[in-house]
Amino acid sequence: MFIKKLPHLLVTLLAAILIGCGTSNPLADEAQNNLKNQDFEAAISSAEKSIEKYPGDPLGYYYKAVALGELGRSKEDPTERTEYYKQMNNAFETAKSVADTSENVPGEINNISGVKVAIWQTEFRRGVDLATNDSVRSSVENPMEQSLHHLRNATKVQPDSASSWNVLAQIAARNNEFEEAVSSKEKYMKIIPESKIDTVDYLHLGNYYYNLDKHDKVVEVFEDGQERYPGSERIASALADAYGRVGKDQKAISTLEKLVEQDPENPQYRLVMGTKIYQQAMRIRDTLGTNSQEIMKLQKKFNQADQSKKDEIKSKIESLSSENEQLMDEMVELTDRAEKEIKVALEHRPNDPAAYETLGVIYQNKAKTYFDRRNRTADNEEAARLDKIGKENIRQAMKYYEKAVELDPDNESYWRSLFQIYTFLGMDEKAQEAMEKAGMEE
Repeated sequence: MFIKKLPHLLVTLLAAILIGCGTSNPLADEAQNNLKNQDFEAAISSAEKSIEKYPGDPLGYYYKAVALGELGRSKEDPTERTEYYKQMNNAFETAKSVADTSENVPGEINNISGVKVAIWQTEFRRGVDLATNDSVRSSVENPMEQSLHHLRNATKVQPDSASSWNVLAQIAARNNEFEEAVSSKEKYMKIIPESKIDTVDYLHLGNYYYNLDKHDKVVEVFEDGQERYPGSERIASALADAYGRVGKDQKAISTLEKLVEQDPENPQYRLVMGTKIYQQAMRIRDTLGTNSQEIMKLQKKFNQADQSKKDEIKSKIESLSSENEQLMDEMVELTDRAEKEIKVALEHRPNDPAAYETLGVIYQNKAKTYFDRRNRTADNEEAARLDKIGKENIRQAMKYYEKAVELDPDNESYWRSLFQIYTFLGMDEKAQEAMEKAGMEE
């Protein structure tokens, strides 16, 4: 249960602003006394009477605002507080506006900022605690949703607080409210000095847009991030991914090539670039597979078609076959480039299990390509040759996976890959061991 009690800071502030009375406005004094007694409804009533009778006195607006803030803060449901805070802000703004035209400005007007800070702290801290403190989280239902509402209130009370918008963006994302996460993060990045925007800010914002499937915006965010942080491997990698998703594969690779040019002996840059190049190769492989399936369908149609339609079908088959030849050349070239980059990374960082795993994946997929070609040929001699090459690649993949598990023996993913290869090669005892290590046993 949320304790409905004034925080120490706010008690101190109220004590300061309520000391002394006897103004020329008895209704303001009445509102002040009601606030001392924490009778906020009565304080609002007195303040409104003051506003009606003494419209040129800012104290009526001031005390109404204070009472509205406290009345809102006393509501246990954070969604019920929001409207009170909006009205509080409006009353404070009116108080300041009236004070600007007054000959004698009451000292209370100088306390407006402090009162708002105290209420902001209540909302902000509660929002953070609900998201991060297990004991607080366990005390309410739907703590992350509650956290979101409190942080929204914090931004209502102090719309110029950068930290409020930044944390709100993160909590909104955790609640899958990505539109709000985007708008909050962008407000945060506009409020803080440009020099304070960090790489993580671009990464978060790009991720929020990614979850909205706005991939062009993802590219835009990471391009801005790379312009500010041209040496950031994380932003470059994220930008390369974003380019890949919008079909700009060459831009993806060029982005990573710049990193390598800046620091050619950096193994991480080499590994990331090799991985991205290989991902492009795999996208080409997917297109090859789609084309091959279409060719098979067309061949069946050709065999069943009338003579008048065979020429047209044959032309389509030849066109797809020609495209596949070009795609195959591109895929082989990219695969070779990827392998080269990863091996260079290993020269500088020879104990990187992820690099060995990637090489294992490359050779395993090479093997699959040869086996697919073997299955499509009607030439027995050619089939035997392709089968031999495929198995050589499988054994090479096995060596790389074995090196990966040697360096990281607890990685179940590596063991699952080895299980597949051991099973394929008929290495039953090793397959059993790999299955156990991969946690695949029932």
